[in-house]
Amino acid sequence: MQVSGGQYKTVVMQPAAVATGNGTAIECTEVAGGACKQLALQVQGITTATITWEATIDSTNWKGLLVTPLDTGTAALTATADGIFRVDVTGLAQFRARISAWTSGAITVTGILAAV
Repeated sequence: MQVSGGQYKTVVMQPAAVATGNGTAIECTEVAGGACKQLALQVQGITTATITWEATIDSTNWKGLLVTPLDTGTAALTATADGIFRVDVTGLAQFRARISAWTSGAITVTGILAAV
């Protein structure tokens, strides 16, 4: 979904997920017909689970990416608690929030991509 003249795109990447899985990847090159720079993420519903942040430039090979929680400012490859996060996605084709471990919780991850 694009709003505000095509400058932002919102994607629900994990919709109340209750199992491990890749979820929906966000395309980092669609907003305003060009590349995007910043991705903000909100995680809700983690009880006992791990989200592994991953990106790709060839849409096949996924690699871990450091993402920064806004409350601590310490970048990490994973998240185990609810929060708001930010990552620079310049030059990436796609980004995903893969649930790599799950015991409990209905996890929702929403991403807002910005052409800044």
